[in-house]
Amino acid sequence: MPSRDRAYVRFFNKTNKTVEIIWLNFHGEKVRYKIIEKDDYVDVNTYKNHPWIALDVETKDRFQIDSKYVFMPKTTREYLQDRFPGREIPEEFERGRVGVYVTVPVYSLKYRAMLEVRNHLQEPEFVDQLELPKSLAEELRKTIEHRNSQIQLYIQTYESDL
Repeated sequence: MPSRDRAYVRFFNKTNKTVEIIWLNFHGEKVRYKIIEKDDYVDVNTYKNHPWIALDVETKDRFQIDSKYVFMPKTTREYLQDRFPGREIPEEFERGRVGVYVTVPVYSLKYRAMLEVRNHLQEPEFVDQLELPKSLAEELRKTIEHRNSQIQLYIQTYESDL
C-alpha cells in the first residue's frame, strides 16, 4: 500500500557484481533507478513500503536487499524502534538514512554450480553437448531459458532507453 511517510535508504552493493537498483511502481512495472558497482552505494529518498529489487546487470539474476528479494523500506524511526525496542526515539532521527546491503542469496551448491555453467551457455540446445544426467540437463535448459527470457523482457521494457 502506497505511503506518504518518507524513508531514507542507502543501498550498499556487497556483491562482486554490478547491480541495478529498481523501484517497482504502483502497476508492478520495473523503474530503473541506478546502477552501482561492487562496494559502492546509492542514496535513495523514497517512501515507506515502496518496493525495491536488485538485479545483476549482466545476468538479470535477482539479488537480496536486507535479506529479502523485494525490499519494502520503513521509516528511520521504525528501523530504530525495531532495533532498540522500548527506547524513545527522538524526532530528529526521523530523517536519518538507513543502510541496507545488497547481497547474493545463499544457494545450494548444485544450483550455484548450475548458474555458473549457465553463464557460459547462450542457448538451451548447447546443453546437449555436455555429458550430463538427463534430469540435470533439463534443469540447466530451464535455467538458461529463464535467463534468456528475463534478458529479453528487460530489453523490451527498456528498449527506448538503450
